[in-house]
Amino acid sequence: MSQGRIISFRVTEEHYALLVARSSKGGSAGSYARELMLQALHAEHVVEGIATRLDRQEDQVTAVRRDLRSVLRATLVAFARLDPEQAREWVERTLR
Repeated sequence: MSQGRIISFRVTEEHYALLVARSSKGGSAGSYARELMLQALHAEHVVEGIATRLDRQEDQVTAVRRDLRSVLRATLVAFARLDPEQAREWVERTLR
């Protein structure tokens, strides 16, 4: 590992016991704490990526719902012989 700055901090006995219990076999509680800290620092990028993908998915679902409403209205007008306003009302009532 490259030379870097030393950071130290205190943890409660309870947290230390958790670090010891969760550290990999042969690994120290300190190494595990360092690994957790580094993962947390880099997690922001992962969360941003997930949020961006969720936004895209939400946009796609909205577009599909809009298209479905249009198809249903056209189908009701063409095959069920509803007037366009009745079809619109039925679709809005049914697909809230």
